[in-house]
Amino acid sequence: MNSADLHEPAHAALRLVQSIALSVPAYRRLLHENGIEVDSIATMTDLTQLPTTSKDNYRRPNTLVDLQSGQPEDVETIASSAGSSGTPTFWSRGQRSTEHGAAMFGDVLRECADTEHRATLALVTFPLGPYIGGAFMYAMLLELRKRGHRLSIATPGMDPDVIANVVSEAADGYQQIVIFAYPPIARDLLDTHGDLLRRHDVVIIVGGEPVSEAWRSLVHDMLGDKDGDRVRVVYGATDVGFVGYETAATIAIRAAAAHDSAMNRAIFGTEYAEGDVVQQPAFVQYQPEFTYIEVDSEGYLLFTVGGVLPLVRYRVNDRGETLVGSAVRERLADAGHPALAEGIDPNAHYLLVFGRTDVAAIYSAVNIYPDYLRPAVEHISLATRLTGRFIARCETDSEQRQTLTLDVELRPQQQPDPETVEQVRQLSIASLRQLSAEYRIVHDQKGREAEPVVHLRPFRSDGFVTGGKQKSVE
Repeated sequence: MNSADLHEPAHAALRLVQSIALSVPAYRRLLHENGIEVDSIATMTDLTQLPTTSKDNYRRPNTLVDLQSGQPEDVETIASSAGSSGTPTFWSRGQRSTEHGAAMFGDVLRECADTEHRATLALVTFPLGPYIGGAFMYAMLLELRKRGHRLSIATPGMDPDVIANVVSEAADGYQQIVIFAYPPIARDLLDTHGDLLRRHDVVIIVGGEPVSEAWRSLVHDMLGDKDGDRVRVVYGATDVGFVGYETAATIAIRAAAAHDSAMNRAIFGTEYAEGDVVQQPAFVQYQPEFTYIEVDSEGYLLFTVGGVLPLVRYRVNDRGETLVGSAVRERLADAGHPALAEGIDPNAHYLLVFGRTDVAAIYSAVNIYPDYLRPAVEHISLATRLTGRFIARCETDSEQRQTLTLDVELRPQQQPDPETVEQVRQLSIASLRQLSAEYRIVHDQKGREAEPVVHLRPFRSDGFVTGGKQKSVE
């Protein structure tokens, strides 16, 4: 291996995995259970043959102490998100994660908001308390202050009125506002306090769920800057931290493809007819020296990351594709867009994220898993009327407002009736609140607007399977 090879992301990942195998008790035990000796992990081929890890087979069976490397005092924060069972899953974060996140968000803010030179009011609207999103975002912004970004930070939470109060009280003293939010919270804020925001120079950075180019265009219109660059998307997961971020170049490519079906097929692999909903993955740049990403034979992303709670070939159930910049440029040239190709660094690394496969719907950045809704649909009081099969989805109207909908299959000879609709709705709300801490927060905030709209469908309607496993995700 020559000196140049030592700096390649793949070889850096190999050295990281070798270190994890020696220093992390839980991972050393996993290797032993699979008959793998630490000394046998010597090549990239060895790395690609290591077992895949996940929340179910690695995080949940082990304690934080066994999952961590280094000393207990190396852990800066411990925060959580609720898993599919509703039980909080805790994750440790240390200085390395904060520095990586700060480096990534520094790039984002430098490009779209010039925060090293412009006095900025930064509003973190992600939840705080035990949840990792708000706490981690706050820590990264504090780190960016130390690095010279002119940021003053407020943490108003998700309530649009509270956010607006902070803007009214403090924003006049700053050159701009940067709002960090889930997409539906940003939309709620614009719906209720758009006039206030339009009096300021506002940039919105969103995460937690994908957004369409139609959503981005709508937000620009609502901010009174139709052709602006005021919306950026970041991609990450509670488990692996922040991974990637949009750039001006990736946004330009995605926006062009949203109006050119052939280009969309060439770059993202899907095409659409006029009038169809445009299906596009998230398209972000990432840094493989911080987050090494493989794609398995089924198209799932596997993450290898360091830090105080390192992970090896960890699957979060997102499907995707990794691309080097030269491959992106080649696709653009083949699609007849050489000018857009000029904005792509041929040596940079890019990620297409097509979304989760185990999520029934993503509503207000809350993952709604099938198991959240199954207790309601399979409730004993409904057994004579429903088959127990259902399809959950999040629908978006022309104004980009979200609605959580639940299609439920009736038994043969059963007819829709308002009483059953209401019973399913109430049971679904109760089940969601019981099993998802994040949904409870959103429901407390939005009330009836966050409650599912239930449709009773005839037996063997389109989408319902009678001879195999029902797909509850759409």
